[in-house]
Amino acid sequence: MTRRLPDAGWLVLGAALLVVSGMRYSVAPLAWVAPVPWLIYLRRTGGWRSRLALAAAMQVGALIQVACIVTDPVPLVFAPMFSVPMALGASALYITWDALRRRAGEGWGLVLFPSLAVLGEWLAASGSELGSWGAAAYTQLDNLSLLQTTSLLGLSGISWLMAAVAVVIAAGIDGERDRRWRRAAAAAALLVAAAHLYGAVRLSRAERLPLVTVAAVVSDLGLDGGGLPPAQELAEAERALLERSALAMERGAELVAWNEGAVAVRPEDEAAFVERAQAVARAGGADLVIAYVVPLDGMRRFENKYLWLTPDGPVQTYHKLHPVPGEGSVAGDAPAAVLERPYGRVSGAICYDYDFPSVGRAHAEGGAGLVVVPSSDWRGIDPYHTRMAAVRGIEGGFSVLRPVRWATSGAYDAYGRARATMSWFEDGERTMLARVPATRVSTLYGRIGDVLPLLSAALVLAGVAAAARGRIRGSAE
Repeated sequence: MTRRLPDAGWLVLGAALLVVSGMRYSVAPLAWVAPVPWLIYLRRTGGWRSRLALAAAMQVGALIQVACIVTDPVPLVFAPMFSVPMALGASALYITWDALRRRAGEGWGLVLFPSLAVLGEWLAASGSELGSWGAAAYTQLDNLSLLQTTSLLGLSGISWLMAAVAVVIAAGIDGERDRRWRRAAAAAALLVAAAHLYGAVRLSRAERLPLVTVAAVVSDLGLDGGGLPPAQELAEAERALLERSALAMERGAELVAWNEGAVAVRPEDEAAFVERAQAVARAGGADLVIAYVVPLDGMRRFENKYLWLTPDGPVQTYHKLHPVPGEGSVAGDAPAAVLERPYGRVSGAICYDYDFPSVGRAHAEGGAGLVVVPSSDWRGIDPYHTRMAAVRGIEGGFSVLRPVRWATSGAYDAYGRARATMSWFEDGERTMLARVPATRVSTLYGRIGDVLPLLSAALVLAGVAAAARGRIRGSAE
C-alpha cells in the first residue's frame, strides 16, 4: 500500500500529522509517527525541487498548527511569526539528515535523525527567542510516567526517543529490514519500555515531603496593547487583588502570588501601591508576590516585573527575562535568585521565561524547592502552557505555582502531579489554594544539564566525517 502512495501523498500526510500532533489539538500517539511521512518522502525522492516541496509542505503544516492556538486577544500575525522559523529549522534538519544518510549509509541514518532532532530543539531553546516551543516532548504532557525521564536528560531524552522510533519505522516501511534494522527496532522498543518503567517506579517511590500552603490570586483586569484602562478600573483591580490576597492568608496561605501584569501602576504611584501591598503581607504574616506592569510609554513599552514581599519588607524585584517577541516588556538581565524562607527555598520567573529550560536549571542549581511563575495566557494555549511550565519542575526537582490570567492556574509538585488547578473562565473569587512541597528533590538533569544535546552534536560531527569519507570513496569509484 505504501509503495502505491504517490510522493505528494507523503507530503500531505506529513502536513496533516504535523497539525494534529502538536500544541492545541495534540493527539499524543500520532506524535511518535508524525516525522515518518517526511522521512519516507526524502528517501524516495531527490533533487532540489523535491526538497523545496518538502519545505513548502512543512510551512503549510506549521502555519495551520500555530494558527490553531491563535485566539483573542492574540493577533493572527502571531502564527507566521512563530511558524515560519519553526518550519525553516525543521526542513533544514530533515534535508541535512537525508544528505548525510545518503553518503554515510543507512546505519548512520538511524542515529543521525534523533541526534539532529535533539540538537535542533536545543539550539532553538538556547539560541533563539522561540524557546522550547515545538519540542516533541511536549506532545506527551498526558503521559506522566514518560515525563519523569526529563528528570534524567531534560526534554531531549523524550525527543531523542520519539525521533528514534520514527526513523526506525520509516526505514522499515521503505524496505530496510536487514539485521541492522532489526537490532535498531529492538533497541528502540526496549528504550521506550525502559523509559515508561523508570517513570512508573519514580512515581511510585515519590518522596513524602513537608507541605506549605500556597495561593494563586488572579486579576479580573485584562491588559493588552490597547492602552491603559481608566484609573477607576485600575483602582478596582488593585482593591480586588489585595482583598483576595488577605482572604487567602486568612485561609492559611504562607505564600500568595498574583498573575503576570495583574494590574498596571503608573511610575508616580508605585511607592504608595507597594506600601498598600506590604500592609497586607504584614497583617497576614505571609509572603506576597505582586506581579504588575509599570507603563513607560503607554502599553507599548513597560516594566513587567514582580516584587517579592515578606511580612518584614521586600526581598526581591525581578523583571521578565524573556519577553514574547513583539511584547513591549523591558527585559531583565538574569534569572531570579533563590531565596531562603522559613517554609523552604524559593524563586520565581514570569510566564514565557519558563519556556526556556535554562531558567529552570538556574533555579535547580540554586536549590529551589518551589518556584512561582506569574503568567498571562489565552484560551488557545490553555492549559498547554501551564503544563509546559510544570515540566521545568520535573527537570529541576521543585514544585511550580503558576497563577494565570485568561487560562488555567496550577500548582504542581516535583513529579508534575497537579495539586490544584483553577480555570480563569469559571465563576468564583479567582483564588486557588494548594498544598505543595517546598523542598527540592534531587534530579540528574539538575546536576548535569544538557549532556544529551552535546553528545548528539558529537554524533552529528562523526556522521559528517563518515559522509565525507563516503563521498570520497564514491568519487574514487
